[in-house]
Amino acid sequence: MKRDLDLVRCILISVEKSDGPIGDAMLAKCCEDISRLAFHVELMQAHGLLTASVKRDACGDPLSLEVGGLTWEGYDYLDAIRSPQVWNRAKDAISRAVGDTSLSIVKQTCTTVATGLIMSNLGL
Repeated sequence: MKRDLDLVRCILISVEKSDGPIGDAMLAKCCEDISRLAFHVELMQAHGLLTASVKRDACGDPLSLEVGGLTWEGYDYLDAIRSPQVWNRAKDAISRAVGDTSLSIVKQTCTTVATGLIMSNLGL
């Protein structure tokens, strides 16, 4: 399965908006396919963006998942990608330049875009 950075962003935003742990039912607005959700949640946990648990059946298929919250790194990443204007510009630039890339490059690109927008607002 291929990583979907829009889904990662949606999950992070949804988790931040919640008052406590959230499950697959609340993340269905991001993606209704629990297998895709579980794949991305586990990747995000492995990368240190959030805390989560995925319950699987005997065949390894996901039955349910729960995201406990964001980590410090998760908040930092979300802060870099939160703005729709920054997100869309960065995605376009990445797509034109390299296609797919790492989360750290996405974060750096978003930070660069945000910095450019701030500088132009300041007239610099």
